[in-house]
Formats: sequence, C-alpha cells, structure tokens
Amino acid sequence: MRTALPAVVTIHTESATGAGFFVAPALLLTNRHVIDGASSLHVTFSDGRTSSAIVSSIAQDADLALVRVANPPTPQATLTMASTGDLQVGEEVLAIGSPLGVLQSTVTRGIVSAVRTIGGLRYVQTDAAINPGNSGGPLVDSRGRVIGITTLKFTTAESLGFAVAADHGLRLIEGRTTLSESPARGCGSARDDRPQPREPDRLEAAFSRARKSDTELSIEKGTAQFERMVQPLARDADVIDAWWRRYQAACTTTASRHAADGRGWFGVWMAQSGASGPESQAVESPDCRAARANIVTAAGSVRAGMARAEEQARRAGVPPGIVRDVEKRYAMDWPTWDRF
Repeated sequence: MRTALPAVVTIHTESATGAGFFVAPALLLTNRHVIDGASSLHVTFSDGRTSSAIVSSIAQDADLALVRVANPPTPQATLTMASTGDLQVGEEVLAIGSPLGVLQSTVTRGIVSAVRTIGGLRYVQTDAAINPGNSGGPLVDSRGRVIGITTLKFTTAESLGFAVAADHGLRLIEGRTTLSESPARGCGSARDDRPQPREPDRLEAAFSRARKSDTELSIEKGTAQFERMVQPLARDADVIDAWWRRYQAACTTTASRHAADGRGWFGVWMAQSGASGPESQAVESPDCRAARANIVTAAGSVRAGMARAEEQARRAGVPPGIVRDVEKRYAMDWPTWDRF
C-alpha cells in the first residue's frame, strides 16, 4: 500500500473534487463525472504539491476519463491495471481517495462482494467505505493492482459501492472511447469469454437510479462552489465578531441582538444608512465612531461577497433551501442576506 499511495492524487475543478491515479508518467485515470464540464483542472499530489492539468480523453459510454498533468513529480509512481477476470468473491480490496475532498490519501478496506455486468459495463461491487471525494480513485487488490475505478455507491443502502472494472480503463488507455461490451461477453480474459448472466432488469433499473442525473450533478457542483465561496467570508465574519464584541464593550450601553438571530453585527450597514439594524446607544467619541466605521466597511465587504456567492448559486440552479442550509452551517444566515 505504501507504493500505491504516491500514485493517487486529488483532482480539483471550479465546482467539484475527486480522486485520480497515475497510469503512466503525467497521465491520470479518473471518473468522467469528476471533470465533466470543468474549464480548469488542478491536481494535488501525495506530497502536497500541485499542478494544472487538462482532459486528454473521455469514454463515450462509461464514467471514465484520462487527464494529462502539466508538471508531474519526477519520478512519478504509477499503478498497474489488472483484469477482473480472475477476481474472486470475498477477495480483500482497498479503496484509496480523498473523502469530502480534503482527507487525501484515505484508505478503506473491504471485499469483492460481486462482479456484475450492468448496462454492458463490468463493475466490481464492494463493501469498502466510499464517500464523496473517492470518485475516480483506485480500488486495488492485495498485490496493489488496480481492479476498478471507484464510481458510485447506493446512498439508500449500506456497504453497496461500485467501481468500473479496470478492464474498461485499459481500453481507454489504449485509445478506445467506446467501452461497453455485449452482455454475452466479458472484458478481456479467456474465462470472461464465456456467456455472462444478464443482471435482472430491476437491478439495472436500480443501478440507473443510483446514478445522479445531470441536474443533480449540476446542483451538487453549484453547492460545492457556493460553500467554497462562503468559507473565507465566514472567516472574515469571525474577525468582525471580535471587533464587534470590543465595540460593544467600549462604546455601547445596550446589548446586541440575541445570538439565536445570528451574528450580533449583522445589519450594521442598515444602521449606517439610517434604517434599523443591530443598533445600540453609541458613545459619541472619535474612537468609537472610527471603530464603528471600520466594522461597517468590513461588514459591507462580507455582504457584497455573500451577494456574489448567492448569485453564483442561483445561476447554478442551487435551490434556496440548500443555500440557506449552507449559510446556517457557517452562521451566515442573516434574514436579509439575499435582499441586498
């Protein structure tokens, strides 16, 4: 496993994060849905360094893509791809990825639960823990060989994860962009040439439902981008919190709004313009007026940033309820944020 980890990277786009792994110097294999629609790509290597990257090729009928890295480490470790033809149910496997997009080089252990042909593509079913951010990462066997590319899990059931068989990845590396097989044939071994049982229609239907629609993926990407925009604004708001507490202690005679209403200084820009806000009886001293002016300026900058973030979320089709949930998570849910 120590030799596999350096070959796995985190892939960042403007609206999504996933994993990938080197199959050749400067060439990564990942999921198509990780990079789909991205205008820019950056990868973070296992040692923390980063590089830009571009999409090299995409499978037309499978969730796979190749990405070429501009400045890979030298030398760069690569992973060996293995056919699923000899996989045994119960065989131990490891999934490597970046759960939640931040826990890079996370390894989870499981077994091969089944090998299934669904929609003309071969999948390795596993009970290894798979989370957002694992997409595109390798599923490796006990010898460190890639036997699948992690692609999805059923969120309505426990321990039901799937990886696109490495056989399909090999075909993409060889230059083939149509990867599905006839249900009567396998993915590249003598054993697989025997007729394969067709999965029940109900399983294929359930599998299709587990795959997110383009709209769902767009909302997820828009939500992730919105959260990334809110995070630094929330940190700025934490700084203003400290300023506001000092201002309250030195320059006011009445308490701020109740904490349940959000941050105490929310709405300070309204008081500046003569409307009601988190106003208090201010002591009219030059120092206090200057302190309040600094708070108003900083609050206005955060307010403008939130307006931009909310507009981006609106254009991405993120539902208002999700926007509000993200704002609540970061204590940025002043009732009039969206009516600047």
